[in-house]
Amino acid sequence: MLRLLSLILFFILTLKGFAQNDVRPFKSHNQSPLFHFFGLPYSDGGKLLAKNNYFLSTNLSIASNSTNALTPNEVVYFDGEMMRLDLHLAYACSDRFEIGLNVPIVRHSGGFMDSSIDGFHRFIGINGGARAKTPQDELRYAYIQNGESYFNSSDKTIGIGDISLKVAYQLLNGKRHALALRSNIKFSTGNKDKLIGSGTFDWSLQLSGQTKGIGTNPVYFFYSLGYLRVGDGAILESMQINNVLFGSLGMAVKVNTWFVPKLQLDYHSRFYKNSQTQELGDYSMQFLLGSDFILNSKMILTVGFTEDMKINTSPDFVLHIGASYTF
Repeated sequence: MLRLLSLILFFILTLKGFAQNDVRPFKSHNQSPLFHFFGLPYSDGGKLLAKNNYFLSTNLSIASNSTNALTPNEVVYFDGEMMRLDLHLAYACSDRFEIGLNVPIVRHSGGFMDSSIDGFHRFIGINGGARAKTPQDELRYAYIQNGESYFNSSDKTIGIGDISLKVAYQLLNGKRHALALRSNIKFSTGNKDKLIGSGTFDWSLQLSGQTKGIGTNPVYFFYSLGYLRVGDGAILESMQINNVLFGSLGMAVKVNTWFVPKLQLDYHSRFYKNSQTQELGDYSMQFLLGSDFILNSKMILTVGFTEDMKINTSPDFVLHIGASYTF
């Protein structure tokens, strides 16, 4: 943990900057196999596109799940790797109105990152927890409650997940601050039995804001707060909570003309009730650290990783790789 804090301190001490450019929060949410498919929207910041502009992005999240829990009534076993590729296209109909489409492709497998993650955790001084007791690079997702098995799978799967439509309205676009109202509508297009989709129709409302970096040392701050309504039909429908709150806080700084380190905290309230396990019955908080790499005025590459701040409520490590293009 001390080494993790040292990484954060290093980030803060490198706060230098230059002229303003397009800086956005991490496109992230909980990548646990029983959470990723719900309609939790990414945080897109408070600034919309300029009129008639398009925004195209691809975001790859490779999540390593390794946790298990045993109570008198429940068995939870998550051991596997999930790759989720989100393809996102947005268009600004006017200076105040934006529409978008998100198509995810999801793959569950045994993966390849376990040994690397073990070494990384040793480096930053984090206890391996359940990971140290589970086989490496294997796949098994299982949940049993009161003797009933809701799912128990070790099959590799891949498919198109739940497609989302997005709309956004610019509430404020001042010199130092931008604020947008965003809504996300998620359809049930993915296979819920294979944990590709949720089986639910979800919608959300989100306030997203950001400060704009100005001057010779531009520092950017991001925040969001939202409400998610989850529909019926989930694989654990009897345990489902339909009303979920979520939010995020983030910070970015331009060290030079191409390097923009960022950090972010993501939060959501409980999705499931009647569970005594952390994996299902608790709120979640994740910490993200990484950077944008500005390739030119239109294209940005993003690389980062996620750690679970609230232990066992999300994957203990997620690698993020993204690219965006504005035209």
